Amino acid sequence: MSRHHYGALASVIVGWVLLRLFAVPVVRAASALGGHSRGGDVAVGVLVAAVPFVVLVGYSLVRLTGRSVLLSRRAVRAVVWLGWFAGGGVMGLLPYSRMGAELSLRTEETRDAPGFLHGMDMTILVGVLVTIALLLVALRVRPDHDTSAIEWIEHQVEDEAETDA
Repeated sequence: MSRHHYGALASVIVGWVLLRLFAVPVVRAASALGGHSRGGDVAVGVLVAAVPFVVLVGYSLVRLTGRSVLLSRRAVRAVVWLGWFAGGGVMGLLPYSRMGAELSLRTEETRDAPGFLHGMDMTILVGVLVTIALLLVALRVRPDHDTSAIEWIEHQVEDEAETDA
């Protein structure tokens, strides 16, 4: 693990802890943003839960296309950090969602922000599929390191054959 991994891990943990502590005010703020309507609250839930997946897709595209120089810019690092933070926040709210078991916030969400957690849940399901697709793409693009030693030996043998001739 490099120091970049520690920063990503720390931002996920901070996001998780903060959203676990402030879940009720966050749901109330989401209901205010969504206008206390099912459609608006679902849209807010989708937007909140989509942030980490959008950052993951962007980060993966930068790494897979070989443009890792972009990751050294402060603005890009801040966006990635906020994406990991949002990912931790989404995980912090997940136990309160329809997939989770906490009922006190669910009843408040049903009353104040109908659909907010539902929008998050559906986005998470789609995001998991996107993450699996990214993993498959990364595995196909990844160079096969298992054969690199054999190719090096073959190259050495070819070089020796050329110098002998």
